[in-house]
Amino acid sequence: MKFRKKESSDLKDENLNPETEPTPLNEEVAVENPAEDVPVNQDKNTKTTEVDELKTEVAKLTTQVDELRDLLARRIAEIDNIKRRHREESLKTWSDAEGRFITSLLPIIDNFDRAAEIAPKTEDKQKVVDGFILIHDSLAKLLEQKGLQKIEAKGKQFDYNLHNAIMRQPNAEVEPDTVLEEVQTGYIYKDQILRHTNVIISEKPDNDSGNNSEEETEN
Repeated sequence: MKFRKKESSDLKDENLNPETEPTPLNEEVAVENPAEDVPVNQDKNTKTTEVDELKTEVAKLTTQVDELRDLLARRIAEIDNIKRRHREESLKTWSDAEGRFITSLLPIIDNFDRAAEIAPKTEDKQKVVDGFILIHDSLAKLLEQKGLQKIEAKGKQFDYNLHNAIMRQPNAEVEPDTVLEEVQTGYIYKDQILRHTNVIISEKPDNDSGNNSEEETEN
């Protein structure tokens, strides 16, 4: 059996066959759109459900915020009440302490009253002086028992934490800044300075003034 080779002319004829003509470019082609298959009502219902869920969530969060605000307000009120009670208790404690201290002073005040009454009638003035000295000592002892301490300064080096220098005097016998004299006594109460001691402190003498004094003495 012999096969005949298909000529190019035959191929051309096949391409020109009307049954196999290509689709014109301007012809509309039907394309399936899956979105068009979803019903419109179902889409609306889905969106409505989502909005309702968001509204519910917002309402829950709003309720939680309101509860937290109420809780915060109650806590602030509790703290204010605690502060107020603490302040009142502190004032009461301080008032009680003052009352006890004043009560401890009453015997000393009685002694002052008796000394003031007897002093004009006593010829021996020394006894009056001795009586006042005893009262002074008893008062100083009581204050010391309560925690009051004198700031000792004379003969010590000046300390700005304890002393207040109101004057300087030349003095060659001691080191500079030595307390020469206490003008007003200072006090410490329970490690707290109530008043600094006013003092006069030394300074190094001026050599020129010392030489002038020696020359005047020799003349």
